[in-house]
Amino acid sequence: HCPSSIGFLTCYVHDVCMMCALYHDVTVLSVPYIVLYQKNHEQTWKELGRTEKVSNALNPAFEQPIPIIFKFEKRQDLRIRVFDIDDSGQSIGMADFLGELEIPLGQIIASRVLRKPLTHPRFKDCGSVTISATEVNGLHELACLKFEGVGLDKKDFLGKSDPYYELARQNSDGSFTTVYRSETLPSTLNPKWKQHEINVKRLCLNPTENPGAPILFSCYDHDDDGSHDFIGYFVLTLTQLRDRNADHHTYELINPKMLKKKHYENSGIIKIVECRVEKTYSFLDYIMGGLQLNCTIAIDFTGSNGDPQTPRSLHYISAADGNHYQQAWLSIGQIIQDYDSDKLFPAFGFGGALPPHGQVSFEFALNGDPSNPLCAGVTGVMDAYKSALLTVGLSGPTNCAPMIRHVSKLAVTAAQSRTAQNYYVLLILTDGQFTDIYDCIGAIVEAADYPMSIIIIGVGHADFSDMERLDADKKALQFNGRKSTRDIVQFVPFNSYIASPSALPAAVLAELPRQVEEYYRKRRITPYLKATEKEEQGPIPIPEYED
Repeated sequence: HCPSSIGFLTCYVHDVCMMCALYHDVTVLSVPYIVLYQKNHEQTWKELGRTEKVSNALNPAFEQPIPIIFKFEKRQDLRIRVFDIDDSGQSIGMADFLGELEIPLGQIIASRVLRKPLTHPRFKDCGSVTISATEVNGLHELACLKFEGVGLDKKDFLGKSDPYYELARQNSDGSFTTVYRSETLPSTLNPKWKQHEINVKRLCLNPTENPGAPILFSCYDHDDDGSHDFIGYFVLTLTQLRDRNADHHTYELINPKMLKKKHYENSGIIKIVECRVEKTYSFLDYIMGGLQLNCTIAIDFTGSNGDPQTPRSLHYISAADGNHYQQAWLSIGQIIQDYDSDKLFPAFGFGGALPPHGQVSFEFALNGDPSNPLCAGVTGVMDAYKSALLTVGLSGPTNCAPMIRHVSKLAVTAAQSRTAQNYYVLLILTDGQFTDIYDCIGAIVEAADYPMSIIIIGVGHADFSDMERLDADKKALQFNGRKSTRDIVQFVPFNSYIASPSALPAAVLAELPRQVEEYYRKRRITPYLKATEKEEQGPIPIPEYED
Protein backbone atom coordinates (compact mmCIF):
# COMPACT_ATOMS: atom_id res chain seq x y z
CA HIS A 1 0.00 0.00 0.00
CA CYS A 2 1.01 3.62 -0.14
CA PRO A 3 -0.09 6.78 1.68
CA SER A 4 -3.46 8.07 0.51
CA SER A 5 -5.14 11.39 1.18
CA ILE A 6 -8.21 11.16 3.41
CA GLY A 7 -9.74 14.59 3.84
CA PHE A 8 -7.11 16.85 5.34
CA LEU A 9 -4.99 14.02 6.72
CA THR A 10 -2.44 11.71 5.17
CA CYS A 11 -3.19 8.21 6.33
CA TYR A 12 -2.30 4.62 5.61
CA VAL A 13 -5.33 2.87 4.16
CA HIS A 14 -5.95 -0.71 3.17
CA ASP A 15 -8.83 -2.37 1.40
CA VAL A 16 -10.19 -5.16 3.56
CA CYS A 17 -12.93 -7.67 2.84
CA MET A 18 -14.86 -9.25 5.71
CA MET A 19 -16.63 -12.59 5.51
CA CYS A 20 -18.97 -14.05 8.12
CA ALA A 21 -20.39 -17.34 9.31
CA LEU A 22 -23.38 -17.63 11.63
CA TYR A 23 -23.88 -20.21 14.35
CA HIS A 24 -27.45 -20.53 15.61
CA ASP A 25 -28.89 -22.99 18.07
CA VAL A 26 -32.57 -22.73 17.14
CA THR A 27 -34.32 -25.66 15.47
CA VAL A 28 -36.45 -23.68 13.03
CA LEU A 29 -34.78 -23.22 9.65
CA SER A 30 -34.36 -19.60 8.62
CA VAL A 31 -33.13 -17.48 5.71
CA PRO A 32 -30.53 -15.28 7.41
CA TYR A 33 -28.34 -12.52 6.05
CA ILE A 34 -26.02 -9.99 7.62
CA VAL A 35 -25.94 -6.19 7.34
CA LEU A 36 -22.73 -4.35 8.28
CA TYR A 37 -22.78 -0.79 9.64
CA GLN A 38 -20.01 1.62 10.61
CA LYS A 39 -20.29 4.53 13.05
CA ASN A 40 -19.45 7.81 11.27
CA HIS A 41 -18.06 11.07 12.66
CA GLU A 42 -21.59 12.13 13.53
CA GLN A 43 -21.86 9.05 15.76
CA THR A 44 -24.62 7.57 13.64
CA TRP A 45 -24.59 4.16 11.96
CA LYS A 46 -24.15 3.99 8.19
CA GLU A 47 -24.70 0.80 6.22
CA LEU A 48 -21.60 -0.50 4.45
CA GLY A 49 -22.96 -3.60 2.78
CA ARG A 50 -24.87 -6.87 3.03
CA THR A 51 -24.15 -10.52 2.58
CA GLU A 52 -26.25 -12.82 0.44
CA LYS A 53 -29.25 -14.66 1.90
CA VAL A 54 -28.67 -18.32 2.76
CA SER A 55 -31.83 -20.44 2.61
CA ASN A 56 -32.77 -23.00 5.23
CA ALA A 57 -29.54 -23.01 7.17
CA LEU A 58 -28.96 -23.02 10.92
CA ASN A 59 -25.22 -22.44 10.58
CA PRO A 60 -24.79 -20.55 7.31
CA ALA A 61 -21.44 -19.51 5.89
CA PHE A 62 -21.82 -16.29 3.91
CA GLU A 63 -19.67 -16.15 0.78
CA GLN A 64 -20.38 -12.55 -0.18
CA PRO A 65 -17.59 -10.39 1.33
CA ILE A 66 -18.17 -6.82 2.44
CA PRO A 67 -15.34 -4.39 1.57
CA ILE A 68 -14.25 -1.73 4.03
CA ILE A 69 -11.32 0.71 4.18
CA PHE A 70 -9.14 0.08 7.22
CA LYS A 71 -7.53 3.12 8.89
CA PHE A 72 -5.12 2.09 11.60
CA GLU A 73 -4.96 5.57 13.13
CA LYS A 74 -8.72 5.77 13.65
CA ARG A 75 -11.14 3.84 15.82
CA GLN A 76 -13.67 2.25 13.48
CA ASP A 77 -16.69 0.91 15.33
CA LEU A 78 -18.74 -1.68 13.45
CA ARG A 79 -22.19 -3.10 14.05
CA ILE A 80 -23.05 -6.51 12.62
CA ARG A 81 -26.79 -7.18 12.51
CA VAL A 82 -28.38 -10.51 11.56
CA PHE A 83 -31.87 -10.74 10.04
CA ASP A 84 -34.16 -13.58 9.00
CA ILE A 85 -36.18 -12.90 5.91
CA ASP A 86 -39.34 -14.76 4.81
CA ASP A 87 -39.93 -13.09 1.46
CA SER A 88 -37.35 -12.09 -1.17
CA GLY A 89 -38.98 -8.67 -1.48
CA GLN A 90 -39.13 -8.09 2.24
CA SER A 91 -37.38 -4.99 3.66
CA ILE A 92 -35.23 -4.89 6.77
CA GLY A 93 -38.09 -3.27 8.63
CA MET A 94 -40.25 -6.35 8.02
CA ALA A 95 -37.51 -8.97 8.58
CA ASP A 96 -37.01 -10.76 11.91
CA PHE A 97 -34.08 -9.41 13.91
CA LEU A 98 -31.93 -12.31 15.17
CA GLY A 99 -29.13 -10.51 16.96
CA GLU A 100 -26.21 -8.10 16.68
CA LEU A 101 -22.59 -7.49 17.61
CA GLU A 102 -20.71 -4.21 18.06
CA ILE A 103 -16.96 -4.45 17.70
CA PRO A 104 -14.03 -2.23 16.58
CA LEU A 105 -12.54 -3.15 13.22
CA GLY A 106 -9.04 -3.17 14.72
CA GLN A 107 -9.97 -6.10 16.93
CA ILE A 108 -11.07 -8.11 13.89
CA ILE A 109 -7.91 -7.21 11.97
CA ALA A 110 -5.64 -8.23 14.84
CA SER A 111 -7.46 -11.56 15.26
CA ARG A 112 -7.81 -12.45 11.54
CA VAL A 113 -10.67 -14.83 12.48
CA LEU A 114 -12.89 -13.94 15.41
CA ARG A 115 -15.96 -15.62 16.91
CA LYS A 116 -18.26 -13.55 19.13
CA PRO A 117 -21.74 -14.08 20.62
CA LEU A 118 -24.67 -12.12 19.28
CA THR A 119 -26.86 -10.08 21.62
CA HIS A 120 -30.60 -9.45 21.49
CA PRO A 121 -32.72 -7.18 23.69
CA ARG A 122 -35.21 -10.01 24.45
CA PHE A 123 -33.26 -13.25 24.19
CA LYS A 124 -30.19 -14.43 26.09
CA ASP A 125 -28.74 -17.03 23.75
CA CYS A 126 -29.12 -16.17 20.08
CA GLY A 127 -26.05 -17.73 18.54
CA SER A 128 -22.68 -16.34 17.51
CA VAL A 129 -20.97 -14.96 14.45
CA THR A 130 -17.50 -15.70 13.11
CA ILE A 131 -15.81 -12.91 11.17
CA SER A 132 -12.69 -13.17 9.05
CA ALA A 133 -10.77 -10.33 7.42
CA THR A 134 -8.60 -10.51 4.32
CA GLU A 135 -6.57 -7.78 2.68
CA VAL A 136 -7.53 -6.97 -0.89
CA ASN A 137 -4.83 -5.96 -3.37
CA GLY A 138 -2.29 -7.79 -1.25
CA LEU A 139 0.52 -7.57 -3.82
CA HIS A 140 3.36 -5.48 -2.42
CA GLU A 141 6.58 -5.11 -4.38
CA LEU A 142 9.49 -2.76 -3.92
CA ALA A 143 11.88 -1.82 -6.71
CA CYS A 144 15.47 -1.08 -5.66
CA LEU A 145 17.13 0.84 -8.51
CA LYS A 146 20.53 2.37 -9.19
CA PHE A 147 21.34 4.19 -12.43
CA GLU A 148 24.57 5.49 -13.95
CA GLY A 149 25.10 7.68 -16.99
CA VAL A 150 27.89 7.58 -19.55
CA GLY A 151 28.76 10.37 -21.98
CA LEU A 152 25.76 12.64 -21.36
CA ASP A 153 25.37 15.71 -23.56
CA LYS A 154 27.10 18.84 -22.30
CA LYS A 155 24.49 21.53 -21.68
CA ASP A 156 26.40 24.23 -19.80
CA PHE A 157 28.46 26.63 -21.96
CA LEU A 158 31.23 27.11 -19.39
CA GLY A 159 31.14 23.69 -17.79
CA LYS A 160 29.71 20.19 -17.77
CA SER A 161 26.11 19.29 -17.07
CA ASP A 162 24.55 18.96 -13.60
CA PRO A 163 22.36 15.93 -14.30
CA TYR A 164 19.37 14.51 -12.48
CA TYR A 165 16.61 12.20 -13.64
CA GLU A 166 12.91 11.65 -13.15
CA LEU A 167 10.74 8.54 -13.35
CA ALA A 168 7.14 8.95 -14.48
CA ARG A 169 4.32 6.40 -14.70
CA GLN A 170 1.59 6.34 -17.29
CA ASN A 171 -1.92 7.19 -16.10
CA SER A 172 -5.13 5.60 -17.36
CA ASP A 173 -5.71 8.57 -19.73
CA GLY A 174 -2.25 8.18 -21.31
CA SER A 175 -0.65 11.12 -19.50
CA PHE A 176 2.41 10.75 -17.27
CA THR A 177 2.91 11.62 -13.60
CA THR A 178 6.36 12.06 -12.06
CA VAL A 179 6.78 9.63 -9.16
CA TYR A 180 10.50 10.03 -8.38
CA ARG A 181 13.19 12.68 -8.82
CA SER A 182 16.85 11.87 -8.16
CA GLU A 183 19.48 14.02 -6.54
CA THR A 184 21.45 16.43 -8.76
CA LEU A 185 25.12 15.60 -9.34
CA PRO A 186 27.25 18.68 -10.07
CA SER A 187 29.53 19.07 -13.10
CA THR A 188 29.67 15.56 -14.57
CA LEU A 189 28.80 13.82 -17.81
CA ASN A 190 29.17 10.39 -16.20
CA PRO A 191 26.84 10.54 -13.20
CA LYS A 192 26.50 7.76 -10.63
CA TRP A 193 23.25 8.38 -8.80
CA LYS A 194 22.40 6.90 -5.42
CA GLN A 195 20.35 3.73 -5.12
CA HIS A 196 16.72 4.36 -4.24
CA GLU A 197 13.65 2.31 -3.42
CA ILE A 198 10.16 2.86 -4.77
CA ASN A 199 6.87 1.01 -4.44
CA VAL A 200 6.10 -0.82 -7.68
CA LYS A 201 2.53 0.46 -7.60
CA ARG A 202 3.88 3.98 -7.96
CA LEU A 203 5.72 2.97 -11.13
CA CYS A 204 2.84 1.01 -12.63
CA LEU A 205 -0.85 1.50 -11.86
CA ASN A 206 -1.69 -2.16 -12.44
CA PRO A 207 1.48 -4.22 -11.97
CA THR A 208 -0.38 -7.53 -12.07
CA GLU A 209 -2.44 -7.14 -15.24
CA ASN A 210 -0.41 -4.54 -17.14
CA PRO A 211 3.30 -4.84 -16.27
CA GLY A 212 4.14 -3.68 -19.80
CA ALA A 213 2.86 -0.13 -19.19
CA PRO A 214 5.56 2.41 -20.10
CA ILE A 215 7.74 3.99 -17.41
CA LEU A 216 9.36 7.21 -18.60
CA PHE A 217 12.98 7.92 -17.66
CA SER A 218 13.85 11.59 -18.36
CA CYS A 219 17.25 13.17 -17.78
CA TYR A 220 17.84 16.90 -17.25
CA ASP A 221 20.64 19.38 -16.65
CA HIS A 222 19.81 21.36 -13.53
CA ASP A 223 19.87 25.16 -13.73
CA ASP A 224 19.57 27.38 -10.66
CA ASP A 225 17.02 29.63 -12.38
CA GLY A 226 14.65 26.68 -12.83
CA SER A 227 14.98 26.49 -16.63
CA HIS A 228 16.35 22.95 -16.57
CA ASP A 229 17.69 21.70 -19.91
CA PHE A 230 16.28 18.47 -21.29
CA ILE A 231 19.02 15.94 -22.12
CA GLY A 232 17.01 12.94 -23.26
CA TYR A 233 14.64 10.13 -22.37
CA PHE A 234 13.94 6.44 -22.83
CA VAL A 235 11.06 4.14 -21.97
CA LEU A 236 11.21 0.95 -19.96
CA THR A 237 8.61 -1.31 -18.34
CA LEU A 238 8.05 -3.19 -15.13
CA THR A 239 8.48 -6.42 -17.07
CA GLN A 240 12.00 -5.33 -17.98
CA LEU A 241 12.77 -4.35 -14.38
CA ARG A 242 11.62 -7.77 -13.18
CA ASP A 243 14.05 -9.45 -15.59
CA ARG A 244 16.81 -11.22 -13.68
CA ASN A 245 19.38 -9.61 -15.98
CA ALA A 246 17.91 -6.11 -15.63
CA ASP A 247 21.02 -4.87 -13.84
CA HIS A 248 22.98 -5.39 -17.05
CA HIS A 249 20.63 -3.44 -19.30
CA THR A 250 21.67 -0.22 -21.03
CA TYR A 251 19.45 2.38 -22.68
CA GLU A 252 20.10 5.25 -25.07
CA LEU A 253 18.93 8.72 -24.05
CA ILE A 254 17.12 10.29 -27.00
CA ASN A 255 16.38 13.98 -27.48
CA PRO A 256 13.70 14.22 -30.22
CA LYS A 257 14.89 17.72 -31.22
CA MET A 258 18.31 16.31 -32.06
CA LEU A 259 17.09 13.49 -34.30
CA LYS A 260 17.20 15.63 -37.43
CA LYS A 261 20.87 16.44 -36.90
CA LYS A 262 23.34 14.59 -39.05
CA HIS A 263 25.35 11.89 -37.28
CA TYR A 264 23.19 12.14 -34.15
CA GLU A 265 23.11 8.82 -32.30
CA ASN A 266 22.03 9.61 -28.76
CA SER A 267 22.45 12.05 -25.87
CA GLY A 268 24.20 9.56 -23.64
CA ILE A 269 23.85 6.05 -22.25
CA ILE A 270 22.07 5.05 -19.05
CA LYS A 271 23.09 1.86 -17.30
CA ILE A 272 21.01 0.01 -14.73
CA VAL A 273 23.77 -1.09 -12.40
CA GLU A 274 21.46 -2.43 -9.70
CA CYS A 275 17.88 -3.60 -10.00
CA ARG A 276 15.84 -5.75 -7.63
CA VAL A 277 12.08 -6.13 -7.52
CA GLU A 278 11.23 -7.77 -4.23
CA LYS A 279 8.01 -8.83 -2.61
CA THR A 280 7.39 -6.82 0.54
CA TYR A 281 4.78 -6.98 3.26
CA SER A 282 2.39 -4.32 4.45
CA PHE A 283 1.67 -3.23 8.00
CA LEU A 284 -1.61 -5.10 7.66
CA ASP A 285 0.24 -8.28 6.68
CA TYR A 286 2.28 -8.11 9.88
CA ILE A 287 -0.72 -7.36 12.11
CA MET A 288 -2.79 -10.14 10.56
CA GLY A 289 0.27 -12.37 10.83
CA GLY A 290 0.18 -12.09 14.61
CA LEU A 291 2.31 -9.01 15.35
CA GLN A 292 1.60 -7.51 18.78
CA LEU A 293 1.98 -3.77 19.38
CA ASN A 294 3.21 -3.50 22.96
CA CYS A 295 2.57 0.02 24.20
CA THR A 296 4.33 1.47 27.25
CA ILE A 297 3.15 4.82 28.57
CA ALA A 298 5.39 7.33 30.39
CA ILE A 299 3.86 10.42 32.05
CA ASP A 300 5.69 13.58 33.12
CA PHE A 301 5.63 14.13 36.91
CA THR A 302 7.91 17.19 37.01
CA GLY A 303 7.14 20.28 39.05
CA SER A 304 6.49 22.48 36.01
CA ASN A 305 3.09 20.80 35.68
CA GLY A 306 1.87 22.66 38.76
CA ASP A 307 0.22 21.44 41.96
CA PRO A 308 -2.33 18.74 40.96
CA GLN A 309 -4.74 20.09 43.57
CA THR A 310 -5.08 23.45 41.81
CA PRO A 311 -7.19 23.99 38.66
CA ARG A 312 -4.27 25.62 36.82
CA SER A 313 -2.20 22.45 37.04
CA LEU A 314 -1.84 20.26 33.95
CA HIS A 315 -2.42 17.30 36.30
CA TYR A 316 -5.62 18.72 37.79
CA ILE A 317 -8.46 16.24 37.31
CA SER A 318 -11.89 17.71 36.84
CA ALA A 319 -15.08 15.73 37.00
CA ALA A 320 -15.90 16.50 33.38
CA ASP A 321 -13.52 15.51 30.56
CA GLY A 322 -10.34 14.87 32.55
CA ASN A 323 -7.07 16.72 32.04
CA HIS A 324 -5.04 16.79 28.84
CA TYR A 325 -2.85 13.90 29.95
CA GLN A 326 -5.95 11.75 30.38
CA GLN A 327 -7.51 12.88 27.11
CA ALA A 328 -4.32 12.17 25.18
CA TRP A 329 -3.97 8.66 26.60
CA LEU A 330 -7.63 7.77 26.13
CA SER A 331 -7.62 8.84 22.47
CA ILE A 332 -4.50 6.75 21.71
CA GLY A 333 -5.13 3.88 24.09
CA GLN A 334 -8.57 3.02 22.77
CA ILE A 335 -7.06 2.47 19.32
CA ILE A 336 -3.78 0.73 20.10
CA GLN A 337 -5.34 -1.66 22.63
CA ASP A 338 -6.91 -3.62 19.78
CA TYR A 339 -3.45 -4.71 18.63
CA ASP A 340 -2.34 -6.04 22.03
CA SER A 341 -4.00 -9.36 22.86
CA ASP A 342 -3.63 -9.18 26.65
CA LYS A 343 -4.34 -5.43 26.84
CA LEU A 344 -1.87 -5.04 29.71
CA PHE A 345 0.01 -1.75 29.55
CA PRO A 346 3.24 -1.01 31.43
CA ALA A 347 2.63 2.49 32.83
CA PHE A 348 5.38 4.68 34.29
CA GLY A 349 6.03 8.17 35.51
CA PHE A 350 9.27 10.14 35.31
CA GLY A 351 10.60 13.11 37.26
CA GLY A 352 8.54 12.35 40.38
CA ALA A 353 9.59 12.23 44.05
CA LEU A 354 8.67 8.84 45.54
CA PRO A 355 7.50 8.24 49.07
CA PRO A 356 8.57 7.94 51.80
CA HIS A 357 11.89 9.78 51.35
CA GLY A 358 11.18 11.85 48.26
CA GLN A 359 13.75 10.11 46.08
CA VAL A 360 13.44 11.29 42.47
CA SER A 361 12.86 8.54 39.91
CA PHE A 362 12.78 8.66 36.13
CA GLU A 363 11.02 5.33 35.58
CA PHE A 364 8.65 4.51 38.44
CA ALA A 365 5.57 2.29 38.09
CA LEU A 366 2.34 4.25 38.30
CA ASN A 367 0.66 1.37 40.15
CA GLY A 368 3.39 1.42 42.81
CA ASP A 369 4.63 -2.08 41.97
CA PRO A 370 8.07 -1.91 40.29
CA SER A 371 8.11 -5.69 39.84
CA ASN A 372 4.83 -5.63 37.89
CA PRO A 373 4.01 -2.23 36.33
CA LEU A 374 1.28 -3.68 34.09
CA CYS A 375 -2.15 -2.02 34.13
CA ALA A 376 -5.27 -3.75 32.87
CA GLY A 377 -6.64 -1.90 29.87
CA VAL A 378 -7.00 1.80 29.16
CA THR A 379 -8.96 2.44 32.33
CA GLY A 380 -6.39 0.55 34.40
CA VAL A 381 -3.73 3.04 33.30
CA MET A 382 -6.01 5.93 34.25
CA ASP A 383 -6.70 4.45 37.68
CA ALA A 384 -2.97 3.99 38.33
CA TYR A 385 -2.25 7.54 37.15
CA LYS A 386 -4.85 9.06 39.49
CA SER A 387 -3.56 6.97 42.37
CA ALA A 388 0.06 8.04 41.72
CA LEU A 389 -0.93 11.71 41.81
CA LEU A 390 -2.02 11.22 45.43
CA THR A 391 1.28 9.72 46.59
CA VAL A 392 4.07 10.87 44.26
CA GLY A 393 5.42 14.40 44.54
CA LEU A 394 6.16 16.46 41.44
CA SER A 395 9.88 17.14 41.10
CA GLY A 396 12.34 17.00 38.21
CA PRO A 397 14.32 17.36 36.04
CA THR A 398 12.60 16.17 32.84
CA ASN A 399 14.94 13.28 32.06
CA CYS A 400 13.49 10.78 29.64
CA ALA A 401 16.49 8.79 28.39
CA PRO A 402 16.00 6.18 31.19
CA MET A 403 12.47 5.44 29.91
CA ILE A 404 13.68 5.16 26.31
CA ARG A 405 16.39 2.70 27.35
CA HIS A 406 13.92 0.79 29.54
CA VAL A 407 11.70 -0.01 26.55
CA SER A 408 14.68 -0.42 24.26
CA LYS A 409 15.89 -3.36 26.38
CA LEU A 410 12.60 -5.13 25.71
CA ALA A 411 12.91 -4.43 22.00
CA VAL A 412 16.45 -5.88 21.99
CA THR A 413 15.05 -9.21 23.15
CA ALA A 414 12.37 -9.12 20.46
CA ALA A 415 15.00 -8.34 17.81
CA GLN A 416 17.03 -11.41 18.77
CA SER A 417 14.12 -13.71 17.95
CA ARG A 418 14.18 -12.63 14.26
CA THR A 419 10.38 -12.98 14.11
CA ALA A 420 7.64 -10.39 13.65
CA GLN A 421 5.85 -11.14 16.91
CA ASN A 422 6.46 -8.11 19.12
CA TYR A 423 6.92 -4.45 18.23
CA TYR A 424 7.27 -1.89 21.03
CA VAL A 425 5.74 1.58 21.21
CA LEU A 426 6.74 4.09 23.88
CA LEU A 427 4.16 6.84 24.38
CA ILE A 428 5.63 9.81 26.27
CA LEU A 429 3.34 12.55 27.62
CA THR A 430 5.32 15.58 28.75
CA ASP A 431 4.78 19.25 29.51
CA GLY A 432 8.20 20.47 28.33
CA GLN A 433 11.46 19.78 26.61
CA PHE A 434 13.72 17.01 27.84
CA THR A 435 16.50 18.18 30.15
CA ASP A 436 18.70 15.29 29.00
CA ILE A 437 18.07 15.93 25.29
CA TYR A 438 21.61 14.88 24.25
CA ASP A 439 21.32 11.60 26.16
CA CYS A 440 17.86 11.08 24.64
CA ILE A 441 19.29 11.45 21.13
CA GLY A 442 21.87 8.76 21.92
CA ALA A 443 19.17 6.44 23.26
CA ILE A 444 16.96 7.04 20.19
CA VAL A 445 19.80 6.39 17.73
CA GLU A 446 20.47 3.11 19.52
CA ALA A 447 16.77 2.16 19.70
CA ALA A 448 16.33 2.69 15.94
CA ASP A 449 18.07 -0.67 15.39
CA TYR A 450 15.32 -2.51 17.25
CA PRO A 451 11.56 -3.08 16.76
CA MET A 452 10.50 0.09 18.53
CA SER A 453 8.85 3.46 17.90
CA ILE A 454 8.51 6.52 20.14
CA ILE A 455 5.50 8.83 20.24
CA ILE A 456 5.79 12.11 22.13
CA ILE A 457 2.76 14.26 22.91
CA GLY A 458 3.53 17.72 24.23
CA VAL A 459 1.00 18.91 26.82
CA GLY A 460 0.71 22.60 27.74
CA HIS A 461 2.19 25.76 26.25
CA ALA A 462 5.94 25.17 26.69
CA ASP A 463 8.57 25.58 23.99
CA PHE A 464 8.79 22.21 22.21
CA SER A 465 11.32 23.14 19.55
CA ASP A 466 13.78 20.44 20.69
CA MET A 467 11.02 17.85 20.30
CA GLU A 468 10.71 18.82 16.64
CA ARG A 469 14.43 18.05 16.39
CA LEU A 470 13.84 14.54 17.73
CA ASP A 471 11.09 14.05 15.15
CA ALA A 472 13.74 13.72 12.46
CA ASP A 473 11.54 14.05 9.37
CA LYS A 474 14.01 16.31 7.55
CA LYS A 475 17.39 15.27 8.94
CA ALA A 476 18.43 11.97 10.52
CA LEU A 477 19.53 12.10 14.15
CA GLN A 478 23.22 11.62 14.86
CA PHE A 479 25.04 10.79 18.08
CA ASN A 480 28.83 10.68 18.38
CA GLY A 481 29.17 10.38 14.62
CA ARG A 482 26.62 7.55 14.35
CA LYS A 483 23.57 8.23 12.18
CA SER A 484 20.18 6.80 13.09
CA THR A 485 19.17 3.92 10.81
CA ARG A 486 15.46 4.84 11.01
CA ASP A 487 13.20 7.73 11.93
CA ILE A 488 11.33 6.27 14.92
CA VAL A 489 10.03 9.41 16.68
CA GLN A 490 6.74 11.19 16.10
CA PHE A 491 6.08 14.41 18.05
CA VAL A 492 2.67 16.08 18.25
CA PRO A 493 1.67 19.11 20.38
CA PHE A 494 -1.64 18.37 22.11
CA ASN A 495 -2.78 22.01 21.98
CA SER A 496 -2.93 21.88 18.19
CA TYR A 497 -5.81 19.41 18.45
CA ILE A 498 -7.89 20.78 21.32
CA ALA A 499 -10.44 22.12 18.83
CA SER A 500 -10.59 18.78 16.98
CA PRO A 501 -9.61 16.02 19.44
CA SER A 502 -10.70 13.26 17.06
CA ALA A 503 -7.83 14.27 14.75
CA LEU A 504 -5.17 13.69 17.43
CA PRO A 505 -4.85 9.89 16.97
CA ALA A 506 -4.43 10.30 13.21
CA ALA A 507 -1.56 12.74 13.71
CA VAL A 508 0.04 10.70 16.49
CA LEU A 509 -0.17 7.28 14.82
CA ALA A 510 0.36 8.42 11.22
CA GLU A 511 3.97 7.24 10.93
CA LEU A 512 3.76 4.02 12.94
CA PRO A 513 2.69 1.68 10.07
CA ARG A 514 5.59 2.87 7.90
CA GLN A 515 8.04 2.50 10.78
CA VAL A 516 6.90 -1.08 11.40
CA GLU A 517 7.18 -1.96 7.71
CA GLU A 518 10.60 -0.36 7.39
CA TYR A 519 12.06 -2.21 10.36
CA TYR A 520 11.00 -5.68 9.19
CA ARG A 521 11.69 -5.01 5.51
CA LYS A 522 15.27 -3.91 6.13
CA ARG A 523 15.85 -7.12 8.06
CA ARG A 524 13.94 -9.29 5.57
CA ILE A 525 11.62 -10.57 8.29
CA THR A 526 8.30 -11.91 7.00
CA PRO A 527 5.01 -11.91 8.95
CA TYR A 528 5.00 -14.46 11.75
CA LEU A 529 2.13 -16.46 10.29
CA LYS A 530 3.28 -17.26 6.75
CA ALA A 531 1.58 -15.36 3.97
CA THR A 532 0.99 -18.64 2.12
CA GLU A 533 -1.87 -19.33 4.52
CA LYS A 534 -3.77 -16.43 2.96
CA GLU A 535 -2.62 -17.17 -0.57
CA GLU A 536 -4.02 -20.70 -0.40
CA GLN A 537 -7.50 -19.25 0.13
CA GLY A 538 -7.43 -17.66 -3.30
CA PRO A 539 -8.61 -14.19 -4.24
CA ILE A 540 -11.83 -12.79 -2.80
CA PRO A 541 -14.16 -11.17 -5.33
CA ILE A 542 -15.01 -7.55 -4.63
CA PRO A 543 -18.76 -6.91 -4.99
CA GLU A 544 -20.22 -3.66 -6.22
CA TYR A 545 -22.65 -1.77 -4.01
CA GLU A 546 -24.98 1.06 -4.78
CA ASP A 547 -24.59 4.26 -2.75
